[in-house]
Amino acid sequence: MKPYLRSIAVSLGALLLAASALAAPVQVTVTGSVDFNFIGLPPLSGFAPGAPASLTFTVDSNNFVDSVNFPTRGYPIDTSSFVLSSGAASIGLQNPFPAGQTPYFALRNNDPAVDGFFVATSYEFLGGVPLDQTHTTGARYQHDFHVTYTGDTLSSLDILDALGTYDNTGLTVFGWGVWRNSPDFVFLGLDFGQMTITPEPTSLALLAPLATLLARRRR
Repeated sequence: MKPYLRSIAVSLGALLLAASALAAPVQVTVTGSVDFNFIGLPPLSGFAPGAPASLTFTVDSNNFVDSVNFPTRGYPIDTSSFVLSSGAASIGLQNPFPAGQTPYFALRNNDPAVDGFFVATSYEFLGGVPLDQTHTTGARYQHDFHVTYTGDTLSSLDILDALGTYDNTGLTVFGWGVWRNSPDFVFLGLDFGQMTITPEPTSLALLAPLATLLARRRR
């Protein structure tokens, strides 16, 4: 093998190994619209009824916790990647996130006869996650997202088996909104449109230097 070909082969092997090691991140994107909003403080007050809304975050497909009580699996959310937005308004998770708590993106498979997904500080039960906004009373705003589908939607609790797009097909229940409980109950309601689960394009970014090297060798 010619030296430059050997060099390319070594580079290819190294890049493929790196791509494999870094192929774990998975991005979740939820889109829909604002149904109603009774929150009067920014940034959440900027979510205007009728406007598009989105939620994005990433998880590591290799990092998860399985419940010993229910057919659920929780993937810890990268707290820095969590963004709930509508128009120019956006908000992330409470920063720093409460000690001893973890935000999860959880999968349900045949639980007991339905499949689905939810975001919560539990990988077993529906709930919510604290956002980076408090009311003047000190009450923390909480975010909830969950969708429930018919029991043949998911084949396993592996998020890599769940890659794809989920909309109203087979949807039985959904909940998406922001609320605070005290001093009175205030709610921001969001309509669910669809959710996509896709691998982040890390591998393509890693292979770009190799493509440049090959192009130079062909000249």
